[in-house]
Amino acid sequence: MKKTLLLILLPLALFFSFSQVMAQETVDAPEEEVKSSTIKGIIPIPVLYYTPDTRLGFGAAAIGYMQLKSHHDSTYTRLSTMRLLADYTLNKQTDQQLEWAIFTREEKYLLRGELRHRVYTDRFYGIGNNSLEVNDEKYEYALVNAKLGALKKVGTHTFAGIDIQVTNYYDLKLNNGEASGTSILLSEQIPGYSGGVNSGTGLVFLYDSRDNVSFASSGMILETSAYRFGDMFGGDFDYSNFNINFSKYFGLRPNHVLGTNTFITLNTGTTPLFRLAPAGGDKILRGYARNRFLDKNFAGTQVEYRFPVYRRFGMTAFAGLGDVFDKASDVDFSTLKYSIGTGLRYALNQEQKLNIRADIGYGREGSNFYIVIGEAF
Repeated sequence: MKKTLLLILLPLALFFSFSQVMAQETVDAPEEEVKSSTIKGIIPIPVLYYTPDTRLGFGAAAIGYMQLKSHHDSTYTRLSTMRLLADYTLNKQTDQQLEWAIFTREEKYLLRGELRHRVYTDRFYGIGNNSLEVNDEKYEYALVNAKLGALKKVGTHTFAGIDIQVTNYYDLKLNNGEASGTSILLSEQIPGYSGGVNSGTGLVFLYDSRDNVSFASSGMILETSAYRFGDMFGGDFDYSNFNINFSKYFGLRPNHVLGTNTFITLNTGTTPLFRLAPAGGDKILRGYARNRFLDKNFAGTQVEYRFPVYRRFGMTAFAGLGDVFDKASDVDFSTLKYSIGTGLRYALNQEQKLNIRADIGYGREGSNFYIVIGEAF
């Protein structure tokens, strides 16, 4: 699995032990106590991984979760989560991230966002759905990022609000590709090749009837958003971004779920390198590395079957189809990307259905492997 995530099995045993202890504290609490107080907990997770670009990486993560009880009856909000991650690699790369999605009491508001600092090495192969793997070139960068969103409940299962995003990309170091002997990013002056500030704001509409936001077995979620980035918000890149993300879940048998997901992202204007639409990653088309194919737009769909195996363990089978493109006419059957795969699930908390997943996806160029907290969709 060239240029993909290779993980060491030791942390699996470690966080299994941690999660069982933390889950015991919440799940085995007296029924009277749980019903009379906020449901909450923290799950610590050690992090250990290896990639060719990072060498050995290690760190720690923690997931905090809670459900707030209604002031009017015995119901609770759906699950709110907050995740903190910090890691360091032997190539002196670092990543610190705090992200959250919090329902206020009665689900009147949904507050979500992210704060992140990252020093990393990534790869670029060119732009378009037929870019060549031999054009692989490395580049290094650092970023500081803030995303702040606030949505208000405007109807049953329906939210609307604003989202603000500010990211500073700096300390970019370009490297020549092994095959080309030069840097495509530099020679073609790809917007963002020297860094810059990406700043903008957007409007978000969300319909979410899922029974559980971390592992849904029924309901649907539809999120549409439109963003404007540019100098009016202090940014260096003027462009617009539009997104549609739709998922539907069908409970076939107890704990057997069939999920479908369709995702579309469109960009117009001077879209910087870091905000080009990818075909791949741990969310969709998992058979491809996230930056293997990039362009202004992406459209894809996938289906996933989730089922229990033994106690805290479950499995999935998934398949997807999609591609990046500049114009709709760029999409062609000969370059269309497919992905199939399977995955293992381990319940960090059975009551709240918080899972960690290990997925392997296969595509046109081989396979990619991921271990990620939370479901793909």
